[in-house]
Amino acid sequence: MNILPTTGSQVLKIVPRKDASNPVIKLTNKDTNKTVTVTPTKTDDGQYMVLTGTFTLTEDTLYRYVVELSSSNTEEIYRGLIFATDQSNLEKYFVSNNLYTEEDSYDNEFVFI
Repeated sequence: MNILPTTGSQVLKIVPRKDASNPVIKLTNKDTNKTVTVTPTKTDDGQYMVLTGTFTLTEDTLYRYVVELSSSNTEEIYRGLIFATDQSNLEKYFVSNNLYTEEDSYDNEFVFI
């Protein structure tokens, strides 16, 4: 699964089944089941295919994506998941960021009878 920001340039680094000169990404929102097609910029980094583009993503939403050879050849060469977040440090992503507050109104003592 890839964790991407909702704004700015998004980068997917994948190892596809085949190389493609003009790959296409079909991005499906798992909540609404709506699919959009994105044509990213492709570069190579060793055996990785690096796809850079601007996707319209919604905060805290899961997306399924399929990379196809081209717009005219819909052969699937990779599939994966994207989770969109606005948290700034993606390497230390926390699902419950700022959602949990610790209860401190009790003394937490055990009573033995």
